[in-house]
Amino acid sequence: MFVKLLNLLLNMKTTTKLLSILFLIMLIQSCDKDTVPFNKEPLKTYYYLAEWQLNQTPYFTNPAFDTISFASDKGDSLTFVKTKTDTTWYCERNSNNPSNSNQDCYQTIHNSYSIIKGVGSFDVKHSRKISYKDLTNIISLQFNNIYFLCSDIQIGYNGYWTFKKEVTLKNRNFYDAIVLYPNSYDSLTAECFINKFNGLFYLNDKINQINYTILN
Repeated sequence: MFVKLLNLLLNMKTTTKLLSILFLIMLIQSCDKDTVPFNKEPLKTYYYLAEWQLNQTPYFTNPAFDTISFASDKGDSLTFVKTKTDTTWYCERNSNNPSNSNQDCYQTIHNSYSIIKGVGSFDVKHSRKISYKDLTNIISLQFNNIYFLCSDIQIGYNGYWTFKKEVTLKNRNFYDAIVLYPNSYDSLTAECFINKFNGLFYLNDKINQINYTILN
């Protein structure tokens, strides 16, 4: 098409020829813009936490756990109330095509709690995909600034090495629990028990020599 236009230009008068050349340049630039995207935004694919994953703890599905109370072996108690739930996204380049700018975005749901009785802190996050050694889909729990991590598939799994079929605390039975330690295996600092129905229901703070049992 451009060759025919050039041939026509050769037979035109000077003024007409200049205007036609200008039109031809604009036409070429227009074609380039159509075929070469400029500052194209990467396509983002969002991966949400599945319903079964959120059901691994009661924090995100059971309104009864909007308020959580614990009693210590020293006779005091702590009560936490949920103040907000928010979602954030961790985005990275699509692993199937590293040269592509498209991104995969993974969900994290975060419950923030405030203390309304006693002195302490509580916080919980569930992340769709956050790498930590060999763990993905991580639940992060923080109780009085002691942090515990586990994969959601570990909860209730009787093949896990610290799985407890039944735990009795203060004449109350808890079932299908796992024991967690800070930094995965630091059993000298603290330990907690967690299951699907009660979440974190027992904390043994070995440094401060105090333990807490859930009252919910």
